[in-house]
Amino acid sequence: RARSRAGAVGLWQFMPPTGKHYGLHIDWYVDERSDPLKSTYAACDYLKYLYNMFDNWELALAAYNCGPGNVRRAIKAS
Repeated sequence: RARSRAGAVGLWQFMPPTGKHYGLHIDWYVDERSDPLKSTYAACDYLKYLYNMFDNWELALAAYNCGPGNVRRAIKAS
């Protein structure tokens, strides 16, 4: 039942748009972000996408936490 102040839910703390993008059903009755198996598969797909974007696991994990745009801006600023 974990829910962040920003609206992220579940074991992997998916925001609604990201969860929907990775195939999780979210409506007023069902929220698959709280399903441990389905959300883990979605998280693996998202992490694979982020790794392919940055070619680096540390950056992929950072992007999972704060978003790929923020990681790109931080790289550009440094």
